[in-house]
This record gives sequence, C-alpha cells and structure tokens, in this order.
Amino acid sequence: MPNSPSEIAQLREPEIECANAPLLTERAELSCPKALQQRVRDLEMALEHRERQIDAMRRAGETLFATRSLDELVRETLEIAIEVLDADAGSLLLFNECDDTLVFRYVVGGAARSLIGFAMPSRRGIAGRVFHSGQPDLTQKVAEQKDFNRAVDEKTGYQTESMMTVPVKRVENRPIGVMQVLNARELFDKRDLEVLEVLSAVAAAAFDNARLASDARKAAIVNVIGDISHDIKNMLTPIQSGVWTLEPMLDDLFASLEGIRQNCPQNESWSTQVEAAALGVRADYKWILGNALDAADKVQARTKEIADALKGEIAPPVFESANLNLTATEVAGALGTVAYEAKVALHLELDDALPPACFDRKQMYNALYNLVNNAIPETPVGGSVTIRTIRATQIELAQDGVLQGDTIIVEVQDTGKGIPENVRQTLFTDQAISTKVGGTGLGTRIVDGVVKRHNGRIEVESEEGKGSLFRIQLPLRQPK
Repeated sequence: MPNSPSEIAQLREPEIECANAPLLTERAELSCPKALQQRVRDLEMALEHRERQIDAMRRAGETLFATRSLDELVRETLEIAIEVLDADAGSLLLFNECDDTLVFRYVVGGAARSLIGFAMPSRRGIAGRVFHSGQPDLTQKVAEQKDFNRAVDEKTGYQTESMMTVPVKRVENRPIGVMQVLNARELFDKRDLEVLEVLSAVAAAAFDNARLASDARKAAIVNVIGDISHDIKNMLTPIQSGVWTLEPMLDDLFASLEGIRQNCPQNESWSTQVEAAALGVRADYKWILGNALDAADKVQARTKEIADALKGEIAPPVFESANLNLTATEVAGALGTVAYEAKVALHLELDDALPPACFDRKQMYNALYNLVNNAIPETPVGGSVTIRTIRATQIELAQDGVLQGDTIIVEVQDTGKGIPENVRQTLFTDQAISTKVGGTGLGTRIVDGVVKRHNGRIEVESEEGKGSLFRIQLPLRQPK
C-alpha cells in the first residue's frame, strides 16, 4: 500500500488524465488545422441552416398577413416549407368529421394532381397517428415504419423515402389536420421539425383568420339585411297607406253610385250625380296610385341591392343630368311617415337656383336615404332633420385633384344626440363603429362609396347633445 506523497500522486495521475480525456482530445483535434477547419464548416452550416429557418418564419408571417385568399396563403406556406427544408414535395391534409377521414386538401410538388381530394381513414398511417396524438414525427426511412400508409404511393406512383409530419392545430388546440414534407435532399433533423411546426402554426392561423373573417361577413350580412328589411318596411308604408286610403274611398264611390241608381229623381241628370260621386276619388287616386307604384319600384331596387351586396357586386354609377332638389324631395317623401311616427320634423331647405348636375339618381337617392334614415331614430321627440341643397359657385379642388370647378352641396342636419369623437373619426373607414345596438357601421361606408364613385367628398361635423351635420359636395360635371 503506498505511503509516500509521490506514490499517491503516481496513482492519481492516470485518474486525472482519464477525467480530462474528452477535453484533451478536443484540444488536440482543434490543434489540428483540418479538424479546426471542419469544425468551422460545421458551425457555418448550422448558422446558415438557422438563418434559413428565420427567413422561413419571416416569410410565413408576411404571407399570413397578406390580403389574399386562404388557398393562396396555405399553398405559399407549403412552398416555403419545401424550399427552406430542401424537400421535394409537401401536403396539408384536413380532417373531415363527416366520414372520419383525412383529405389531401393542398399538395405541392410530387404527385399533386392525383392526390388533391384523396381521402384516407383518419387513424391510418403516420399522418393518422400524428393527427390523433398531436405529436410531430420525423422519419428518415418510411419504408421501415410499420404504420406507413403505402396506399398513397401505390395510388400516385410516387416513392416516399423520408418524411416529416406535424399536426395543424387551431388556437383552441383542436387539431384540424396535418402538414407533411417529403424526401429531403439532405437528412431532416430536429431543427427542420421545429421549422415545420412553426409553418404549420402559420397555416392554422390562416384557417382561423378565414373562419373569423367568414363569421364577421355573415354577421355583417345579417345586420345589413336587418337594416334593409327595415328600409323595405318603410318603403312599403306608402303602398299600404295608399291602399288603406283608396279602399274606403272606392267603397263610398260604389255605394254612392248604387244609391244614385236606386234613388235617382226624374228631374236630375244621372251623369251629374255620378260626376259628383266620383269627384273625390278623381282628385286623389292618381297621386295615391303614383306613390304606391313609386314605392313598389323602390322596393324592387332595394331588393336588388340586397342581392348585389350578397354577391359582392357594386354597380358603376350611371351618370345623367338631373336635379338634386328632386332627389332630396323624393327622399323626404319616402321617409315622411317614418319621421311623423317618430315625432320628428323633416324639413326641406332647397336652393331654387340649384343647377342640374351629373350624377346617378338611384345611388344618390340611396346615399341621402341612408343619412336621413339614420338621423331620424337618433333625434329625440320634438327634434328635426333637415335636407339642404346649396350651390357652391366657388372653385374647389380636393387634395386628390378630382373635385374641381363648380360644385353643389347637399347637407343632412339633425338636432340629435351627436356622434362621439371616437366614432366620428372612424366614419367612412373599415373600422367604422355603429352607435346602434347590433349595428355594423356599414351605412356611412355605403354613403362614402357612393360619394367617391361620384368624384366628390363627404365630411361630418358633430357635437354631442346638439346634433350632426353631414355635408356631401359633388362636381357639376363628371371628368371624362
């Protein structure tokens, strides 16, 4: 047994050398120029790989927020995955709950044409395992995997050698499908799998955004249809009122004629009495029927607007020389009953010297109708809504250079509650806020669209508690 310090040191020295062997080996390797060069190359490759991953994430993020269709977003995400991961093909399979299958919805590269729409049982293959487990999979040699679904390769004639598969999950962590990339030109690694997981999250976000946008459109359409339904009810009021007025008048007429027939004295002319009985109807039936027919035409036009809105169509304006005073008068006539029932005075202040202007009568009618119809319910009992026309003889030039020369102005002013500043600032934008319960703020945007198509401009002044003033300025002549 060793007793001296030198003997003990001799025994411990090999132990120390063994403990430091990896470090010493690494130092020895790094002291060799070839080993050092190889290490540098490895680090350069790893850095390049990471830069490609970051670039993929950046591009995928930009793709997500691009204003394009869902199909384009998902397809471009797959293309980014294939390019960055240096693969040959990629696909995204979506779960079909109706028949419990995974369906090839998007395929890029490989046998894309023959695969799109192909369905397989959701629990079959590597894709099925990843979908139900939620765990990503990296397989270098798929032929050696027992659960590899060979039916896909048999259908397409494409030979899958390596594959990465990751679940596609929505925000609530519910899987909706899987994303795969196939046949790496160099071996896939765990860093590649991380990139694919990020790209699958981008695809999932695209689906979520599309769903939210669809829900928003549906909600907006429902609200718009509700508003239009209310407008149609208002338009039908003159027809109903006309029928209700005309019916007793005609009843009285026919009763009078029957009385004349039975009790006509011999010394009085039949025709004289018939003329007297028909006098009341003759004086009123034309304007009653005229109003009814005009209201019916407006109902048809408004119904067409519904269909066009649902189809996303906006008809270009049909310009003609017309008098804006007549349009304002028509709007006042159509909404007169609505204002009366709301106990709100509806005034017309029309400039008699207003010259004819070039505009689309139907579209401008709809714009004024929207403004007045929105103002009435916002005006308290005893208040007023005024439609005013003015000729602006001065030359005006808009910032965009469109509005120039002589112009005309039409204003809708109310003594209502006014518009809060935060709401006023969003008017005529995609962020428009409605002050009505269940409203969408689309009414003012519709008006803004009409004004822009007429190369005009619109502005609003408002003070809470005192009312609002909407001012539309239109050129007398449209640019050629």
